[in-house]
Amino acid sequence: MTTIRKNELAFLFLVLLFSLCTSNIYSQEKSKDQKIKKLTVIEEKHDGKTVTTKKESETTYDNYGNIIEQILYKGGEVDTHFKYEYDADNNKIKETEYDKKGAVYRISEYKIQNGQRTEKTVYDSQKRLLLKKTYQYTYFQ
Repeated sequence: MTTIRKNELAFLFLVLLFSLCTSNIYSQEKSKDQKIKKLTVIEEKHDGKTVTTKKESETTYDNYGNIIEQILYKGGEVDTHFKYEYDADNNKIKETEYDKKGAVYRISEYKIQNGQRTEKTVYDSQKRLLLKKTYQYTYFQ
């Protein structure tokens, strides 16, 4: 066999091997029952004698995979708590932040045009304006 023929066979063998190894990766589809509704992270600390377990965070998702609520804990107590709302195109349009007692602390509202965020407005719990940001995009021609 010539060197070129051996190289061609080796190349074909590698292509065949690669396609066999990766075919399952690309053919698997997630079924509806694999959608995550809620993720809870539990922290477990070991000091050699005792084990301390506490909740670190809880994240809740909608049917589209968007985060609709996130709670972070510190020392076993609520540290930060957010709820999110989305438009029909899954763009985040509202974010509500709660204080440690569960009362509304701050609200952020987002305006979206053509899939791009164009404005963020932040209000306090009394709906008084705190901050306004505008986003300007420059595109390649």
